[in-house]
Amino acid sequence: MQSEHKLIALSLKLMFASLLLGGCALAPTDSADQPLAEDALNGNLIEAEGALFNADGSIIGADGSVAVTEAAPIKKHDLWQRIRSGHDLTPKVLPASVLKQRDWYLRNPSYLATVFNRAEPFIFYVTDELEKAGLPLELALLPIVESTYDPLAYSHSHAVGLWQFIPSTAKAFGLRRDRWYDGRRDVIYSTQAAVRYLQYLHKRFDNDWLLALAAYNSGEGNVRKSIRRNIKLGKKADFWSIKLPRETRNYVPQLLALATLIEDPEKYSIELPFIADEPYFEVVEIESQMDLNKVIEITGVEGTAFTRLNPAYRRSITPPKGKHSLLLPMGTAEPLRQLLATTDPKTWVPHTEYLVMSGDSLSQIAQRFRVPTQWLKSRNSLSSDRLKIGQVLLIPHSGDTATTSGTAVAKNAQYSVRRGDSLSSIASQYKTSIADIRRVNGLKTDVLQIGQQLRVNNSAGKAVLENLRKLSYKVRRGDSLYLIAEKFDLTIRDITRWNKISRNEFLQPGQRLTLFINALRV
Repeated sequence: MQSEHKLIALSLKLMFASLLLGGCALAPTDSADQPLAEDALNGNLIEAEGALFNADGSIIGADGSVAVTEAAPIKKHDLWQRIRSGHDLTPKVLPASVLKQRDWYLRNPSYLATVFNRAEPFIFYVTDELEKAGLPLELALLPIVESTYDPLAYSHSHAVGLWQFIPSTAKAFGLRRDRWYDGRRDVIYSTQAAVRYLQYLHKRFDNDWLLALAAYNSGEGNVRKSIRRNIKLGKKADFWSIKLPRETRNYVPQLLALATLIEDPEKYSIELPFIADEPYFEVVEIESQMDLNKVIEITGVEGTAFTRLNPAYRRSITPPKGKHSLLLPMGTAEPLRQLLATTDPKTWVPHTEYLVMSGDSLSQIAQRFRVPTQWLKSRNSLSSDRLKIGQVLLIPHSGDTATTSGTAVAKNAQYSVRRGDSLSSIASQYKTSIADIRRVNGLKTDVLQIGQQLRVNNSAGKAVLENLRKLSYKVRRGDSLYLIAEKFDLTIRDITRWNKISRNEFLQPGQRLTLFINALRV
């Protein structure tokens, strides 16, 4: 009997030691009935039949050696769980329109895979900004509905970017657009503007998020008009009752259906890609003009990835004035910060040296090189427009003939025109503009001859297909093939070929044309 008691005591000791080894960190330290666990956490040793255990679970052997158990890898937090915890829009009972959209998503898993992949660089930042503003985190899925999380998205209504701002709304919320930069494609500023706009609409529609979202899509005036109509007829004036355009009637259910799938992916047999609840990119502030190809070169960031994070820049250099932000994948920005801290800003943009000759004026030189006069003065530290014969001026490049490709740039490439070529296709292939090819080669027409030799400045090799977007353009009153071609930097030949129409054909208002545009240039 005594030996049996001893055996039981030994078993209990070993069991307790095993618990300490595998889970002492789980024991509550503030409990009065856990003295042994408290001793272990205080660093005391616990003995069990000749084996000594440290508080960290390591075993001290007879020879004094310590056998350390391997710690389990720390798993990063999942952003999807954070978004779920902030859900505040999705109704418990789903309307038929939401179920219809949900089932469409389930039948198209490749679509979900694509949009989730596109969302990865941006969705943490979007979620963070929404949470700071106290908004429902389902709204982090809104850019999927708006733009499929494509920062270069461009709609037939001229809405641009992740949040699809039209020009008038963008201007109202402080998003600047000029020949250098389009704030609607700026991930930071467009997201901040979208948060302010959503807050505004939420307040205007008496804290009804579904009506606010409908207004975001179709306009505040349209929703108010529909609400007034229903009230006048004695009908309900909620989102599900008012009359809205078909696109808007689908818009809100699309968002709610996505939120439903994110809420319980296992229920719908959906495997969400892991997205860490941590920043994807870091921000570097630039206070002087910077050559973006130089940034790509010194940081080692792949060109397509850089453009994806910085689609707001319409040229290969940042604007000449003001402070601007560059986004870089986490851990890649330090070489750029070192460059900014240790070099002269005048070296940050490529330039040409020009020797001033008799009869030259600053304005004439600026016009010749297609750069602003003020820019020349600033770059050369000139206090006036007066020049001296023999003076050397630094002429900064305008960035018109290159894009942020990350590919080595070779000047003065020769191209032999082949069957099927057009100025548009050649410009896309060499990442330049139609206007530049015309200028460099003195072309008066868009017609090319097979075998014709063209000089293409700043060639960068293969086409950047990532920047091309298919656009369905609705012809407006007064439009012509010439005006449309000029507007989108295309050729009439390409437009007629894509749409199988004659260049002499009259366009009708409301007619739809298919265009393939470089999203960085519109």
